[in-house]
Amino acid sequence: MVLLLIGVAWGLYAVGKNEEKNEQPIQANIIQKTPEIFPMRNWSIDEPEILAKSAILIYSNQKDNILFQRDTSQILPIASLTKIMTAIIVLENYNPEEIIKVSAQSVKVNGDTGGLIADEELTVKNLLYIMLIESSNDAAMALATDNPRMSYNEFITLMNSKAKELGLENTSFIDPAGLSPENKSNVAEMAKLTKYALDFPIILDILKTPQSSIYSTDRKFIHNLTSTNKLLGKIPQLIGGKTGFTDEAGGCMITISNIYGERVKSNNYLITVVLDSDQREGDTEKLINWAQEAWLWK
Repeated sequence: MVLLLIGVAWGLYAVGKNEEKNEQPIQANIIQKTPEIFPMRNWSIDEPEILAKSAILIYSNQKDNILFQRDTSQILPIASLTKIMTAIIVLENYNPEEIIKVSAQSVKVNGDTGGLIADEELTVKNLLYIMLIESSNDAAMALATDNPRMSYNEFITLMNSKAKELGLENTSFIDPAGLSPENKSNVAEMAKLTKYALDFPIILDILKTPQSSIYSTDRKFIHNLTSTNKLLGKIPQLIGGKTGFTDEAGGCMITISNIYGERVKSNNYLITVVLDSDQREGDTEKLINWAQEAWLWK
């Protein structure tokens, strides 16, 4: 009997020790902290009210988080946002220091002009500055028409081929300036094109330039440029952007901006695209400011 009681007591003691031994690992497996993922939406702040027919705001990093979207699949005229693709084709096919002689045909193009003069000579780089800062149609035409490397039709073919290469299935180009309402895309694809354009440092350098003075190669002619982007210098975190307008397209705008306070890596940007807006600058400013307030950044 004594031996039996001792055996029972020892068994109970062993069970108790095993339970005590296993208690902590079991709890550790059950209680795990969920990692926080940034940016995080602050749902107490409503989405901004904008006038654009279509718009998108993305946080351009490895995942390209969409922070705001409105009718992103609509295919609309893109006006002078076209010139982003024109600049890409130029930089992938020309030497920036090449010299182009501007033709009378290019000077006569309709719409916004950079005041180019027939037979003046400018470097490719300077024509890019004129085209992207003042949204010059004559500079766009000179780059596509007056270059020694390809014909006008070949240039347009390259623009459309590049769109297909980048997976921009709803994007098409008829001219290098954006005059045709058949130059079309949607905001999602224009954001993707903008991200690709940022691989060319000179494009970003030009898009963030508020003013510049450009000379012809013989320095006989000077072109004093002022950016069509009225938000430059107004919004602290804005890096740069490109505007567009035609009667058919309405107001269009692309911008690249930093996160307020530089709380994320410097090579990650906010990209906004608005198409067909009566207040392109107002809509864009609302989206950029909203991104700082309605999202929490690590």
